Amino acid sequence: MTPPCWPNAIATDPEGRGFWVQEQRHDNRQETAWLLDPKGKVLRTVKTNSKDTSGMTFGNGYVWSGANGGSEINHPTPPINGIFQTDMNSRQISHRQIPFSPTADGGSCHGMARQDGKLWIYANRLESLMRIDPNTWEVDCMFLCTRIPEISARLHGIEYDNGFIWQVCGTQNPNVPGYEGYRPGLVKYDVKTGEVIQLVEFVPGSCDMHDVAVRNGQLYGVDAGEHPGWSIDNPAYQHPGWPPLNSPSGGYVFRIDLI
Repeated sequence: MTPPCWPNAIATDPEGRGFWVQEQRHDNRQETAWLLDPKGKVLRTVKTNSKDTSGMTFGNGYVWSGANGGSEINHPTPPINGIFQTDMNSRQISHRQIPFSPTADGGSCHGMARQDGKLWIYANRLESLMRIDPNTWEVDCMFLCTRIPEISARLHGIEYDNGFIWQVCGTQNPNVPGYEGYRPGLVKYDVKTGEVIQLVEFVPGSCDMHDVAVRNGQLYGVDAGEHPGWSIDNPAYQHPGWPPLNSPSGGYVFRIDLI
């Protein structure tokens, strides 16, 4: 389990120490990223200025956080969106908007990953995945996310994996509200063409999922344990000291086996 929070983003530590996990919040307090060893022990804590973080990655000594500020309660206008770069002393290095947008608001981010020093970003407003040079902020690759109706209703976190990108997806049965009617999954893209090459549907009841990471060739996920509109009053889903959760895997990092 992660530290008590809504863990909405995960990334593999490139130095092999474990995972970076970042929380989302709705109360305008600073959002924390933790470096966790493979058993969940906290090795490092970094405070960021990102709002309602919905994707993160780590590289060159920095936490990169994607803000989804429009989901924050009583957010300003425009909301605090974009990409935050934070060093290991919790000092903000930069805050930049997603490209191809108005200066003040490039829209929200719902996933981040890293490839050979560059950043992959899931840009919600553009419904696209884009690769950005973090130094020049220039885009050198971009393609549309899948529009397959049964999986595009909820697209979330991403991970780069040897020429491919995994993206969290999911569908809600309109006749079954809440966790019981939700079917999470993954979609896999070829980054050279943007083509969908694989769809993964999770065994019912196995997990919920908000972001994905790859460590030593193995897929991992994390569950923030919160979906807008879902009931959070099920005592069976709660953990002492954690915020309200509305899925049984909320607060967990878990391994994903393809069968």
